[in-house]
Amino acid sequence: MSLQEPIKRELDESSHGIEVIEHEIEERQHHHPLDNIKEKLLVSRGSIVASILSTLFLRIGSRTSFVILGFYLGKNFESAVLAVVVIEAFYISELVFAPLIGALSDRKGRKPYMLYAPVVGSIAVLMLALASIIFPRPNVGVIDLPLIALLLMLLVGRLLEGMATALNAPANLGYLADATIGSDRLRARVVTAFEVATVGGISLAIPFGGQVYRLFGTAGFAVVIAIYAITYLCIYFFMEESLTREEQSKAQGSVIESLSVIKEKRIFTFIPSWLAVNMFLGAALTLTTIILAYPTPNVGKTIDPITFSAEARPTVQFANSVLHDFKFALAGQDADTRHPNQLLYGGFTPSDATMIVGAYGLVFLVGMGIWMLIVPRLRRTTVMMVGLIGLVIITGILTFYNSLGENPATLTDGTKTTILFLLPLLILGVILMSGFTPASLIHLAAISETLPGKRGAVMGLYSVLLGVGQFIGAWLGGIFVDMGGFYGLMIYSAALSIISLGSVLYMRSHNHDLIKSSGH
Repeated sequence: MSLQEPIKRELDESSHGIEVIEHEIEERQHHHPLDNIKEKLLVSRGSIVASILSTLFLRIGSRTSFVILGFYLGKNFESAVLAVVVIEAFYISELVFAPLIGALSDRKGRKPYMLYAPVVGSIAVLMLALASIIFPRPNVGVIDLPLIALLLMLLVGRLLEGMATALNAPANLGYLADATIGSDRLRARVVTAFEVATVGGISLAIPFGGQVYRLFGTAGFAVVIAIYAITYLCIYFFMEESLTREEQSKAQGSVIESLSVIKEKRIFTFIPSWLAVNMFLGAALTLTTIILAYPTPNVGKTIDPITFSAEARPTVQFANSVLHDFKFALAGQDADTRHPNQLLYGGFTPSDATMIVGAYGLVFLVGMGIWMLIVPRLRRTTVMMVGLIGLVIITGILTFYNSLGENPATLTDGTKTTILFLLPLLILGVILMSGFTPASLIHLAAISETLPGKRGAVMGLYSVLLGVGQFIGAWLGGIFVDMGGFYGLMIYSAALSIISLGSVLYMRSHNHDLIKSSGH
């Protein structure tokens, strides 16, 4: 019997199936001696908190950098596509390096790679700060050597920031998966906290970054470096390593083999749903701040010809034309001219724009906190479908809002009342949608337990899907915005919700969301 047990365990592990989980449950219930190895993977509660805080600080730093850079580019670049390509280069390096770091962290431990992240991030911000100092007012009308040098410096800076996130996210998620082996309830709380830290860092840093830029301009990059320093100290002093040397030595297979986890059916069929939602979030969080703050320099600054005599009206109309052209030259193209009759396309101050997006992020965080108590009691695909219903509500209400005026300066009291009347329904939509991301992350973590020794590689897919979604989503969204303004962004969002729904329905019909974790 003593020989059959290890043989059976080896066969179970080689199959990478759910039988591994069932066997580990039985072992834990009977206090098998091998439990000691598993217990070594557990870390203190304070260490888990430090792990999650490191993600929060890192995301705040990178998103604050994004906001500062976004306003710097917004003053000098009119095209949403060009600005997005520069800013979202961040996600290219994240999606390239994340799966590799995830696989390496299975072998070398989680903490070393998490420590590298804030160091690389600080180097990146120094590059961005240097670019803004050398080129405070670049001439983007002519493609010359200085402009190319500026773009290269900005691209390198953003690529390095993406690498910093790639160093943290997969190793961090692998760390949390190590610490919550066997408990769906604990895992739901921990990964939801991680997602709150991620989304909170991204969303709440937008108004924070707006205030930093208002106070310091591009000198605010120094604040970002300070945030990265706090991140390093948090990891170095308060985080324990989750993998023992025994566990690291067991994960010495090929890195390429670990990266092949994407071929697993449950992962492959899950990708379209989460990728589509990440594409929406990437477009919404990246583009909304920019397009809300597009300049509308001619609002309320024309002369009404009706107040003049019929003979003088042609002269007044000509003066209006000259005035418009003069303002156009000073302030860039008028957003109301590009896409007229769209309330949410231009006219907001940078501070107001960032506060609006920050409010969305705050409601999203509250929603995830609520879902943290509900997700363990429901099928994961049920939560995902409810989230997509929320996305439909958001899209519908924002589309209606967009039709209510030319810009904020033209709103009547009646229109403002209508906006406030529908606001609770919009908040409900955001809360419903917020359940999608923690449900997806819990689903990915559950899949990781069916692939022993590859938890870091599997959880690294989180960064890949986030990175691909944010980059491609923002880039394609920028094209839709350039073509149709805010309406274009809403059409794009509706298409993504349909794609995600198809994937979720497939997972549900094949019971891919019924994987359970092994019990402690």
